[in-house]
Amino acid sequence: MRENWEMKKLSEVCKIRPPKSEARETLSANDMVSFVPMKSLGIDQKYFDVKDEKELSSVSSSYTYFKDNDVLLAKITPCFENGKLGIAKNLINGIGFGSSEYIVYRPSEKLLSEFLYYFLNQETFRKKGESQMTGAVGHKRIPKEFYEESQISIPPLEEQKQIVALLDKAFAAIDQAKTNIEKNIENAKELFQSKLNDIFSQQGDGWEEKTILELCDHKSQIVGGPFGSNLKVKDYKETGVPILRLQNIGKGYFIDKNIKYVDDQKAKELDYHSFVSGDIALAKLGIPIGKTCIIPEKFKYGIVTADVVRIRPNKENINYSFLKHFLNSQSAVQQLTDDITGATRPRVNMAEVRNLKLSVPSKEQQISLNNIIDRLETDINNVISNYEKKNLDLEELKKSLLQKAFSGELTQKEVHEVTP
Repeated sequence: MRENWEMKKLSEVCKIRPPKSEARETLSANDMVSFVPMKSLGIDQKYFDVKDEKELSSVSSSYTYFKDNDVLLAKITPCFENGKLGIAKNLINGIGFGSSEYIVYRPSEKLLSEFLYYFLNQETFRKKGESQMTGAVGHKRIPKEFYEESQISIPPLEEQKQIVALLDKAFAAIDQAKTNIEKNIENAKELFQSKLNDIFSQQGDGWEEKTILELCDHKSQIVGGPFGSNLKVKDYKETGVPILRLQNIGKGYFIDKNIKYVDDQKAKELDYHSFVSGDIALAKLGIPIGKTCIIPEKFKYGIVTADVVRIRPNKENINYSFLKHFLNSQSAVQQLTDDITGATRPRVNMAEVRNLKLSVPSKEQQISLNNIIDRLETDINNVISNYEKKNLDLEELKKSLLQKAFSGELTQKEVHEVTP
Protein backbone atom coordinates (compact mmCIF):
# COMPACT_ATOMS: atom_id res chain seq x y z
CA MET A 1 0.00 0.00 0.00
CA ARG A 2 1.26 3.44 -0.89
CA GLU A 3 2.15 6.01 1.76
CA ASN A 4 -0.73 8.40 0.97
CA TRP A 5 -3.34 5.61 1.18
CA GLU A 6 -5.51 5.12 4.26
CA MET A 7 -6.57 1.80 5.76
CA LYS A 8 -10.16 2.00 6.99
CA LYS A 9 -12.92 -0.33 8.12
CA LEU A 10 -15.83 -0.48 5.68
CA SER A 11 -18.11 0.87 8.41
CA GLU A 12 -15.86 3.94 8.68
CA VAL A 13 -16.19 4.91 5.02
CA CYS A 14 -19.70 3.62 4.27
CA LYS A 15 -23.17 3.92 5.72
CA ILE A 16 -24.25 0.28 5.92
CA ARG A 17 -27.93 -0.61 5.46
CA PRO A 18 -29.25 2.96 5.45
CA PRO A 19 -32.69 3.39 7.09
CA LYS A 20 -35.94 2.95 5.16
CA SER A 21 -37.24 6.15 6.71
CA GLU A 22 -35.26 8.01 4.02
CA ALA A 23 -37.57 6.61 1.34
CA ARG A 24 -40.74 7.32 3.33
CA GLU A 25 -39.60 10.91 3.88
CA THR A 26 -38.89 11.39 0.19
CA LEU A 27 -41.85 9.65 -1.45
CA SER A 28 -45.52 9.01 -0.80
CA ALA A 29 -46.88 5.51 -0.17
CA ASN A 30 -48.22 5.05 -3.70
CA ASP A 31 -45.11 6.34 -5.50
CA MET A 32 -43.26 3.78 -7.62
CA VAL A 33 -39.79 2.47 -6.79
CA SER A 34 -37.52 -0.08 -8.42
CA PHE A 35 -37.71 -3.66 -7.19
CA VAL A 36 -34.57 -5.79 -7.49
CA PRO A 37 -34.86 -9.50 -6.57
CA MET A 38 -31.74 -11.58 -6.03
CA LYS A 39 -31.86 -12.97 -9.58
CA SER A 40 -31.33 -9.43 -10.93
CA LEU A 41 -28.04 -8.97 -9.09
CA GLY A 42 -25.27 -9.96 -11.47
CA ILE A 43 -21.88 -11.67 -11.33
CA ASP A 44 -19.02 -9.64 -12.83
CA GLN A 45 -21.68 -7.08 -13.77
CA LYS A 46 -20.97 -3.65 -12.33
CA TYR A 47 -24.47 -2.25 -12.79
CA PHE A 48 -27.35 -4.66 -12.26
CA ASP A 49 -30.52 -4.87 -14.34
CA VAL A 50 -33.47 -2.84 -13.08
CA LYS A 51 -36.69 -4.13 -14.65
CA ASP A 52 -39.42 -4.38 -12.02
CA GLU A 53 -41.23 -1.64 -10.14
CA LYS A 54 -43.63 -1.61 -7.20
CA GLU A 55 -45.45 0.90 -5.02
CA LEU A 56 -43.41 2.03 -2.03
CA SER A 57 -46.08 0.83 0.41
CA SER A 58 -45.88 -2.75 -0.90
CA VAL A 59 -42.13 -3.15 -0.33
CA SER A 60 -41.07 -0.78 2.42
CA SER A 61 -41.80 -3.12 5.32
CA SER A 62 -40.32 -6.41 4.14
CA TYR A 63 -37.48 -5.57 1.76
CA THR A 64 -34.06 -3.93 1.86
CA TYR A 65 -33.85 -0.24 0.92
CA PHE A 66 -31.19 1.41 -1.26
CA LYS A 67 -30.79 4.33 -3.66
CA ASP A 68 -28.76 5.29 -6.72
CA ASN A 69 -24.98 4.75 -6.33
CA ASP A 70 -25.36 2.38 -3.37
CA VAL A 71 -23.43 -0.87 -3.67
CA LEU A 72 -25.36 -4.10 -3.06
CA LEU A 73 -23.68 -7.30 -1.89
CA ALA A 74 -25.43 -10.67 -1.47
CA LYS A 75 -24.68 -12.02 2.01
CA ILE A 76 -26.14 -15.55 1.78
CA THR A 77 -24.67 -18.75 0.36
CA PRO A 78 -24.10 -19.50 -2.51
CA CYS A 79 -24.77 -15.99 -3.85
CA PHE A 80 -21.98 -14.41 -1.80
CA GLU A 81 -19.39 -17.00 -2.86
CA ASN A 82 -20.45 -16.61 -6.50
CA GLY A 83 -19.78 -12.88 -6.35
CA LYS A 84 -23.28 -11.43 -6.68
CA LEU A 85 -22.96 -7.68 -6.25
CA GLY A 86 -23.51 -4.46 -8.16
CA ILE A 87 -24.03 -0.70 -8.11
CA ALA A 88 -27.53 0.77 -8.19
CA LYS A 89 -28.14 3.03 -11.18
CA ASN A 90 -31.21 4.55 -12.86
CA LEU A 91 -33.64 3.50 -10.14
CA ILE A 92 -37.21 4.75 -10.41
CA ASN A 93 -37.39 7.94 -8.36
CA GLY A 94 -33.79 7.16 -7.43
CA ILE A 95 -34.92 4.52 -4.93
CA GLY A 96 -35.04 0.72 -4.89
CA PHE A 97 -35.96 -2.18 -2.67
CA GLY A 98 -34.85 -5.77 -2.90
CA SER A 99 -33.92 -8.99 -1.16
CA SER A 100 -33.51 -9.05 2.61
CA GLU A 101 -30.27 -10.94 1.86
CA TYR A 102 -28.57 -7.78 0.54
CA ILE A 103 -25.96 -5.78 2.38
CA VAL A 104 -26.19 -2.16 1.24
CA TYR A 105 -23.09 0.03 1.29
CA ARG A 106 -23.41 3.78 0.78
CA PRO A 107 -19.88 5.14 0.26
CA SER A 108 -18.88 8.39 1.91
CA GLU A 109 -17.41 11.33 0.00
CA LYS A 110 -13.99 9.69 0.42
CA LEU A 111 -14.91 6.57 -1.53
CA LEU A 112 -16.14 5.98 -5.09
CA SER A 113 -18.90 3.40 -5.53
CA GLU A 114 -16.95 1.89 -8.43
CA PHE A 115 -13.79 1.59 -6.35
CA LEU A 116 -15.76 -0.16 -3.60
CA TYR A 117 -17.38 -2.46 -6.19
CA TYR A 118 -14.00 -3.68 -7.39
CA PHE A 119 -12.80 -4.15 -3.82
CA LEU A 120 -15.81 -6.33 -2.96
CA ASN A 121 -15.34 -8.26 -6.22
CA GLN A 122 -11.96 -9.64 -5.16
CA GLU A 123 -11.76 -13.39 -4.71
CA THR A 124 -9.63 -12.85 -1.60
CA PHE A 125 -12.49 -10.89 -0.03
CA ARG A 126 -14.99 -13.64 -0.88
CA LYS A 127 -12.74 -16.42 0.40
CA LYS A 128 -12.23 -14.65 3.70
CA GLY A 129 -15.95 -14.05 4.04
CA GLU A 130 -16.75 -17.65 3.16
CA SER A 131 -14.46 -18.87 5.94
CA GLN A 132 -16.40 -16.80 8.49
CA MET A 133 -19.95 -17.69 7.41
CA THR A 134 -22.37 -18.84 10.08
CA GLY A 135 -25.76 -20.55 10.08
CA ALA A 136 -27.33 -23.81 8.95
CA VAL A 137 -26.20 -25.57 5.77
CA GLY A 138 -27.83 -23.91 2.77
CA HIS A 139 -28.57 -20.75 4.76
CA LYS A 140 -25.12 -19.58 5.78
CA ARG A 141 -24.44 -15.84 5.80
CA ILE A 142 -21.44 -13.60 6.24
CA PRO A 143 -21.50 -12.15 9.78
CA LYS A 144 -21.97 -8.50 10.60
CA GLU A 145 -18.42 -8.25 11.94
CA PHE A 146 -17.06 -9.28 8.56
CA TYR A 147 -19.07 -6.98 6.29
CA GLU A 148 -18.63 -4.01 8.64
CA GLU A 149 -15.07 -4.42 9.93
CA SER A 150 -13.26 -5.69 6.82
CA GLN A 151 -10.56 -3.17 5.98
CA ILE A 152 -10.13 -1.38 2.67
CA SER A 153 -7.11 0.59 1.52
CA ILE A 154 -8.26 3.97 0.20
CA PRO A 155 -6.19 6.23 -2.05
CA PRO A 156 -7.12 9.88 -2.73
CA LEU A 157 -10.23 10.32 -4.90
CA GLU A 158 -8.33 11.26 -8.05
CA GLU A 159 -6.23 8.15 -7.72
CA GLN A 160 -9.37 6.06 -7.17
CA LYS A 161 -10.75 7.44 -10.44
CA GLN A 162 -7.55 6.50 -12.26
CA ILE A 163 -7.59 2.97 -10.84
CA VAL A 164 -11.27 2.48 -11.72
CA ALA A 165 -10.60 3.72 -15.27
CA LEU A 166 -7.69 1.29 -15.64
CA LEU A 167 -9.74 -1.64 -14.31
CA ASP A 168 -12.71 -0.72 -16.51
CA LYS A 169 -10.51 -0.70 -19.59
CA ALA A 170 -8.73 -3.95 -18.71
CA PHE A 171 -11.88 -5.82 -17.70
CA ALA A 172 -13.73 -4.70 -20.84
CA ALA A 173 -10.91 -6.12 -22.96
CA ILE A 174 -10.83 -9.34 -20.94
CA ASP A 175 -14.61 -9.75 -21.16
CA GLN A 176 -14.49 -9.23 -24.92
CA ALA A 177 -11.72 -11.82 -25.21
CA LYS A 178 -13.80 -14.27 -23.17
CA THR A 179 -16.83 -13.61 -25.38
CA ASN A 180 -14.71 -14.36 -28.45
CA ILE A 181 -13.43 -17.55 -26.84
CA GLU A 182 -16.95 -18.73 -25.99
CA LYS A 183 -17.97 -18.07 -29.60
CA ASN A 184 -15.00 -20.09 -30.85
CA ILE A 185 -15.95 -22.95 -28.52
CA GLU A 186 -19.52 -22.89 -29.87
CA ASN A 187 -18.19 -22.84 -33.43
CA ALA A 188 -16.04 -25.90 -32.70
CA LYS A 189 -19.02 -27.75 -31.24
CA GLU A 190 -21.18 -26.76 -34.22
CA LEU A 191 -18.48 -28.02 -36.60
CA PHE A 192 -18.50 -31.40 -34.88
CA GLN A 193 -22.30 -31.55 -35.03
CA SER A 194 -22.21 -30.63 -38.70
CA LYS A 195 -19.82 -33.51 -39.41
CA LEU A 196 -22.03 -35.89 -37.41
CA ASN A 197 -25.07 -34.82 -39.41
CA ASP A 198 -23.18 -35.36 -42.66
CA ILE A 199 -22.31 -38.91 -41.61
CA PHE A 200 -25.75 -39.87 -40.30
CA SER A 201 -27.59 -38.38 -43.27
CA GLN A 202 -25.79 -40.75 -45.63
CA GLN A 203 -27.81 -43.39 -47.48
CA GLY A 204 -25.08 -45.60 -48.93
CA ASP A 205 -25.47 -48.99 -50.58
CA GLY A 206 -26.58 -51.61 -48.11
CA TRP A 207 -27.65 -49.09 -45.46
CA GLU A 208 -30.92 -49.97 -43.75
CA GLU A 209 -33.27 -47.69 -41.87
CA LYS A 210 -33.94 -49.09 -38.40
CA THR A 211 -35.57 -47.94 -35.20
CA ILE A 212 -33.68 -48.21 -31.93
CA LEU A 213 -36.19 -50.88 -30.88
CA GLU A 214 -35.43 -52.93 -33.99
CA LEU A 215 -31.77 -52.98 -32.97
CA CYS A 216 -32.79 -54.62 -29.68
CA ASP A 217 -34.07 -58.14 -29.06
CA HIS A 218 -36.92 -56.89 -26.87
CA LYS A 219 -38.44 -53.60 -25.73
CA SER A 220 -37.28 -54.37 -22.17
CA GLN A 221 -33.79 -53.53 -23.36
CA ILE A 222 -34.89 -49.88 -23.46
CA VAL A 223 -36.02 -48.96 -19.96
CA GLY A 224 -36.09 -46.18 -17.42
CA GLY A 225 -35.63 -46.37 -13.68
CA PRO A 226 -37.76 -45.93 -10.56
CA PHE A 227 -39.62 -42.68 -9.97
CA GLY A 228 -38.74 -40.22 -7.24
CA SER A 229 -41.43 -41.57 -4.95
CA ASN A 230 -39.48 -44.85 -4.83
CA LEU A 231 -36.00 -43.36 -4.72
CA LYS A 232 -35.49 -40.32 -2.52
CA VAL A 233 -32.45 -38.29 -1.54
CA LYS A 234 -32.60 -39.82 1.92
CA ASP A 235 -31.86 -43.19 0.31
CA TYR A 236 -28.53 -41.95 -1.07
CA LYS A 237 -25.41 -43.46 0.47
CA GLU A 238 -21.66 -43.10 0.11
CA THR A 239 -21.22 -46.68 -1.07
CA GLY A 240 -23.40 -49.50 -2.34
CA VAL A 241 -25.27 -49.78 -5.63
CA PRO A 242 -24.53 -46.73 -7.85
CA ILE A 243 -27.35 -44.51 -9.14
CA LEU A 244 -27.03 -43.07 -12.63
CA ARG A 245 -28.64 -39.59 -12.72
CA LEU A 246 -28.99 -36.78 -15.25
CA GLN A 247 -25.98 -35.07 -13.68
CA ASN A 248 -23.76 -37.99 -14.73
CA ILE A 249 -24.56 -37.84 -18.45
CA GLY A 250 -22.57 -35.57 -20.73
CA LYS A 251 -22.95 -35.21 -24.46
CA GLY A 252 -20.95 -38.26 -25.43
CA TYR A 253 -19.12 -38.76 -22.14
CA PHE A 254 -19.79 -40.01 -18.61
CA ILE A 255 -19.45 -37.47 -15.79
CA ASP A 256 -17.72 -39.34 -12.99
CA LYS A 257 -18.54 -36.80 -10.28
CA ASN A 258 -20.93 -36.76 -7.33
CA ILE A 259 -21.94 -40.37 -7.86
CA LYS A 260 -24.72 -41.36 -5.45
CA TYR A 261 -25.52 -44.85 -4.14
CA VAL A 262 -28.26 -46.86 -2.46
CA ASP A 263 -27.62 -49.82 -0.22
CA ASP A 264 -28.06 -53.37 -1.52
CA GLN A 265 -31.31 -53.88 0.37
CA LYS A 266 -32.90 -50.82 -1.19
CA ALA A 267 -31.75 -51.93 -4.64
CA LYS A 268 -33.34 -55.35 -4.07
CA GLU A 269 -36.59 -53.72 -3.00
CA LEU A 270 -36.64 -51.72 -6.23
CA ASP A 271 -35.69 -54.80 -8.25
CA TYR A 272 -33.74 -52.48 -10.50
CA HIS A 273 -30.13 -53.44 -11.16
CA SER A 274 -31.03 -51.75 -14.44
CA PHE A 275 -27.68 -51.06 -16.04
CA VAL A 276 -24.39 -52.84 -16.52
CA SER A 277 -21.11 -51.36 -17.69
CA GLY A 278 -21.09 -50.78 -21.42
CA ASP A 279 -24.81 -49.94 -21.61
CA ILE A 280 -25.91 -46.70 -23.28
CA ALA A 281 -27.57 -44.06 -21.08
CA LEU A 282 -29.75 -41.29 -22.55
CA ALA A 283 -31.12 -38.24 -20.71
CA LYS A 284 -34.80 -37.80 -21.45
CA LEU A 285 -35.32 -34.68 -19.34
CA GLY A 286 -33.86 -31.20 -19.35
CA ILE A 287 -31.94 -29.00 -21.73
CA PRO A 288 -30.33 -30.13 -23.93
CA ILE A 289 -32.52 -33.17 -24.51
CA GLY A 290 -30.96 -36.49 -25.42
CA LYS A 291 -27.44 -36.28 -24.00
CA THR A 292 -26.01 -39.77 -24.32
CA CYS A 293 -23.01 -41.65 -22.98
CA ILE A 294 -21.69 -45.17 -22.52
CA ILE A 295 -21.48 -46.33 -18.89
CA PRO A 296 -17.83 -46.99 -18.04
CA GLU A 297 -16.34 -50.31 -16.99
CA LYS A 298 -15.80 -49.27 -13.35
CA PHE A 299 -19.58 -49.32 -12.72
CA LYS A 300 -20.40 -53.01 -13.06
CA TYR A 301 -24.13 -52.56 -12.45
CA GLY A 302 -26.54 -50.08 -10.93
CA ILE A 303 -29.81 -48.18 -11.08
CA VAL A 304 -30.91 -45.47 -13.48
CA THR A 305 -33.39 -42.84 -12.32
CA ALA A 306 -36.71 -42.16 -14.02
CA ASP A 307 -35.13 -39.32 -16.03
CA VAL A 308 -32.59 -41.63 -17.67
CA VAL A 309 -33.15 -44.29 -20.35
CA ARG A 310 -30.93 -47.38 -20.38
CA ILE A 311 -30.46 -48.76 -23.90
CA ARG A 312 -28.99 -52.22 -24.52
CA PRO A 313 -29.18 -53.21 -28.22
CA ASN A 314 -28.00 -56.51 -29.66
CA LYS A 315 -24.29 -56.02 -30.33
CA GLU A 316 -24.62 -58.09 -33.47
CA ASN A 317 -26.83 -55.34 -34.88
CA ILE A 318 -24.97 -52.18 -33.92
CA ASN A 319 -21.64 -50.85 -32.72
CA TYR A 320 -22.39 -49.14 -29.39
CA SER A 321 -20.04 -46.23 -29.93
CA PHE A 322 -21.52 -45.62 -33.39
CA LEU A 323 -25.01 -45.58 -31.84
CA LYS A 324 -23.85 -43.24 -29.07
CA HIS A 325 -22.61 -40.77 -31.68
CA PHE A 326 -25.91 -40.98 -33.54
CA LEU A 327 -27.91 -40.33 -30.37
CA ASN A 328 -25.81 -37.21 -29.74
CA SER A 329 -26.34 -35.96 -33.29
CA GLN A 330 -28.78 -33.24 -34.31
CA SER A 331 -30.70 -35.82 -36.33
CA ALA A 332 -31.58 -37.78 -33.19
CA VAL A 333 -32.22 -34.68 -31.08
CA GLN A 334 -34.59 -33.33 -33.73
CA GLN A 335 -36.60 -36.54 -33.73
CA LEU A 336 -36.79 -36.51 -29.94
CA THR A 337 -37.93 -32.90 -29.76
CA ASP A 338 -40.63 -33.10 -32.45
CA ASP A 339 -43.27 -34.19 -29.92
CA ILE A 340 -41.62 -33.02 -26.74
CA THR A 341 -43.71 -32.31 -23.64
CA GLY A 342 -43.12 -29.86 -20.80
CA ALA A 343 -42.39 -26.16 -21.20
CA THR A 344 -39.86 -25.49 -18.42
CA ARG A 345 -38.48 -29.04 -18.15
CA PRO A 346 -38.91 -30.67 -21.58
CA ARG A 347 -39.22 -34.44 -21.48
CA VAL A 348 -39.34 -37.23 -24.06
CA ASN A 349 -41.24 -40.43 -23.44
CA MET A 350 -40.01 -43.98 -23.83
CA ALA A 351 -41.98 -44.61 -27.04
CA GLU A 352 -40.12 -41.73 -28.75
CA VAL A 353 -36.78 -43.22 -27.78
CA ARG A 354 -37.78 -46.69 -29.01
CA ASN A 355 -39.04 -45.29 -32.33
CA LEU A 356 -35.94 -43.21 -33.11
CA LYS A 357 -34.85 -43.95 -36.67
CA LEU A 358 -31.35 -44.16 -38.07
CA SER A 359 -29.66 -45.48 -41.17
CA VAL A 360 -27.45 -48.42 -40.32
CA PRO A 361 -24.53 -49.52 -42.54
CA SER A 362 -22.65 -52.83 -42.19
CA LYS A 363 -20.73 -53.49 -38.97
CA GLU A 364 -17.44 -52.91 -40.82
CA GLN A 365 -18.64 -49.52 -42.07
CA GLN A 366 -19.95 -48.63 -38.60
CA ILE A 367 -16.53 -49.29 -37.09
CA SER A 368 -14.77 -47.34 -39.86
CA LEU A 369 -17.10 -44.35 -39.53
CA ASN A 370 -16.89 -44.50 -35.76
CA ASN A 371 -13.08 -44.27 -35.95
CA ILE A 372 -13.41 -41.18 -38.14
CA ILE A 373 -15.86 -39.60 -35.65
CA ASP A 374 -13.62 -40.46 -32.69
CA ARG A 375 -10.59 -38.82 -34.30
CA LEU A 376 -12.60 -35.73 -35.17
CA GLU A 377 -14.04 -35.59 -31.66
CA THR A 378 -10.55 -35.84 -30.15
CA ASP A 379 -9.31 -32.99 -32.35
CA ILE A 380 -12.33 -30.81 -31.52
CA ASN A 381 -12.03 -31.54 -27.79
CA ASN A 382 -8.34 -30.57 -27.88
CA VAL A 383 -9.28 -27.26 -29.50
CA ILE A 384 -12.00 -26.68 -26.91
CA SER A 385 -9.63 -27.57 -24.05
CA ASN A 386 -7.12 -24.99 -25.30
CA TYR A 387 -9.82 -22.34 -25.43
CA GLU A 388 -11.05 -23.26 -21.94
CA LYS A 389 -7.49 -22.94 -20.64
CA LYS A 390 -7.32 -19.45 -22.15
CA ASN A 391 -10.56 -18.61 -20.35
CA LEU A 392 -9.07 -19.76 -17.04
CA ASP A 393 -5.94 -17.72 -17.73
CA LEU A 394 -8.11 -14.63 -18.27
CA GLU A 395 -9.87 -15.22 -14.95
CA GLU A 396 -6.49 -15.45 -13.24
CA LEU A 397 -5.47 -12.23 -14.96
CA LYS A 398 -8.53 -10.49 -13.50
CA LYS A 399 -7.57 -11.65 -10.02
CA SER A 400 -4.01 -10.43 -10.53
CA LEU A 401 -5.14 -7.00 -11.72
CA LEU A 402 -7.46 -6.58 -8.73
CA GLN A 403 -4.72 -7.61 -6.33
CA LYS A 404 -2.36 -5.06 -7.87
CA ALA A 405 -5.06 -2.38 -7.85
CA PHE A 406 -5.60 -2.62 -4.10
CA SER A 407 -1.94 -2.89 -3.25
CA GLY A 408 -1.10 0.23 -5.24
CA GLU A 409 0.85 -1.64 -7.93
CA LEU A 410 -1.53 -1.32 -10.90
CA THR A 411 -0.04 0.72 -13.75
CA GLN A 412 -0.78 1.55 -17.37
CA LYS A 413 1.77 -1.11 -18.35
CA GLU A 414 -0.31 -3.99 -16.95
CA VAL A 415 -3.45 -2.67 -18.60
CA HIS A 416 -1.69 -2.07 -21.92
CA GLU A 417 -0.69 -5.73 -22.00
CA VAL A 418 -4.33 -6.88 -22.07
CA THR A 419 -5.90 -4.14 -24.21
CA PRO A 420 -5.64 -3.68 -27.98
